[in-house]
Amino acid sequence: MSRYVALMLMVLFVVSCSSEDRLDVDIPEDEIPGTDIPVEEEVRFEVLSDTTYDYQDFVSGLIDRFADASGLNPLLQTLLKGSFDKYLQSIRSSCGLEDQTLGFRKVAYAYDSIDQHGEPAELSAMALWLGYFEKDEWHDLSPDAVALVEHFTVTSNEECPSEGFPFEAFVNGNSLVIMPDYIGYGVSADMIHPYMNHEVCALNSVDALAAGFAAFDDLSMSDMPEDWEMTVMGASQGGGNALAVHRMMDEDPGLAEKWHFASSYCAAGPYDPALTVDMYLEYGKTDFPVLFPLTIKSMYDSYPEILGGFEEEDFFCDNYLNRKQEIDDTISKKELSVAKLNRMCIDYFRTDMHSSGLAYDEISVNDILSEEIMDRNSEIFKAFYRCLEMNDLTTGWTPSHPVKLYYSETDSVVPFENSMAVRDAFGDGHVTLVKGLSFEHEISCALWMLDVMTQAI
Repeated sequence: MSRYVALMLMVLFVVSCSSEDRLDVDIPEDEIPGTDIPVEEEVRFEVLSDTTYDYQDFVSGLIDRFADASGLNPLLQTLLKGSFDKYLQSIRSSCGLEDQTLGFRKVAYAYDSIDQHGEPAELSAMALWLGYFEKDEWHDLSPDAVALVEHFTVTSNEECPSEGFPFEAFVNGNSLVIMPDYIGYGVSADMIHPYMNHEVCALNSVDALAAGFAAFDDLSMSDMPEDWEMTVMGASQGGGNALAVHRMMDEDPGLAEKWHFASSYCAAGPYDPALTVDMYLEYGKTDFPVLFPLTIKSMYDSYPEILGGFEEEDFFCDNYLNRKQEIDDTISKKELSVAKLNRMCIDYFRTDMHSSGLAYDEISVNDILSEEIMDRNSEIFKAFYRCLEMNDLTTGWTPSHPVKLYYSETDSVVPFENSMAVRDAFGDGHVTLVKGLSFEHEISCALWMLDVMTQAI
């Protein structure tokens, strides 16, 4: 597939994430969230919607709508459609379909889990599997495998899996795909999203897996084969959450055995949130400014026992505080995409519009953060980093299943040092690194999706 097709895919996917002076923080074990979860034989789920689609018509329509909105070159539009036609034909052949129309079935469902405060919460997710239409009658296909897919960062509710159609769901071949919304989206849209809280997102995802599998077992006329396996995958924020699920599986062999866990494949994830923020402070600038309010709001909400002695306003400079309420309200409404929120932050807070050190889509970190939070000796800095380090996926465990990480050396949104840190922590015997082409974050994640799609056929 050409580089230009990959660029077009990047726009379709709209993926985003989100030093040597690192703190050596000792965290009492009783303050680290546990990862033991009960797997019940009877799992509650509530179907929110159950719809079947013509696979080829749906993807073709998706490409057409994108082309109309963006003015996509007709030749590139044809190349993009041709690539997916080839992919779908491979699926048809592997499933033994001849004249039947390949389709997919999307089931949005609610399920029970635990929130970042340890309280019961109803969340939502999506299950998707393939089937075919014959004389307008739907038939479920038996999936070959299960893919627990962690989605990238979204800030609008219409983009979450139960409400929309994340493209990661369509690159996994003939798999039963389970995609959780995460807390703060879908039926829990009124809650604060625990951004970079890897423990909670992993717990919610495993609960979504159990409920989604139960929904498939109850609703589908087909069964899983005896030799099915489950992989967990994701890009950007989803990459971090996917590795957190991997850790949960490896820390509980019974859980891994129950779910036939095989491996993980993650791309450009913030596996070490403190390292990620470190790199932003070192760069001194960013084209992803919404990372800061999302992360600070999440940590402040998730760990009141650590950050409760501070005000949320203490994290931000006066420049940001002048618009903070408006940004907070916009994030809470969950109506704008990440791209629009980033653009809003750049337009509102960039004070040096003519600085030679900033690109047109970048902003200085000190146009958002307070001097105190950027002082490594301050109490608020130490407390904030303590929260981030509690979600470091490079310590406290050793993988027993294969980990594969896709990265780009020119990724400035989620620095590639995250992938190096995982490899350095666990070694080549546990971690396989896949070096992508030197593109920025969005294109790198799109190319990862293409790699997943290639391996699925």
